[in-house]
Amino acid sequence: MYQILIGIILILGGTSYYLFDQNQTLIGNNAKLELAVEEQKQAIEAIRESYEKQGEALNNMSRANAAIEAEKERYLEIFKRHNLNLLAIKKPGLIESRINNGTKEVFEGLENDSKNITVSATDDNNN
Repeated sequence: MYQILIGIILILGGTSYYLFDQNQTLIGNNAKLELAVEEQKQAIEAIRESYEKQGEALNNMSRANAAIEAEKERYLEIFKRHNLNLLAIKKPGLIESRINNGTKEVFEGLENDSKNITVSATDDNNN
């Protein structure tokens, strides 16, 4: 009778140890999963912020593009209204100075834009 009681105690003790060990493993796994969930939340937040910044940049670029398109249309209207060849033949001094001044403005604008792009790219690389 004592042997059966000792056997039952040993079986219960072994089962209890096994369940305790499984519980400790599950507690450890749960902690790892909670850490992984927190990391995923941070990653999602970083992606969301990046998405918002990209959307804002895209909107800014779209507005700038619309302004450039409007300016281009304005210049094309000027060319449609004037026969530059005829004006150049009749008044070469007037046309030459205007063309030279316009070309100078365009080149300065390109130069300034190039500087801004270079500075912006340098700033992005430093971050």
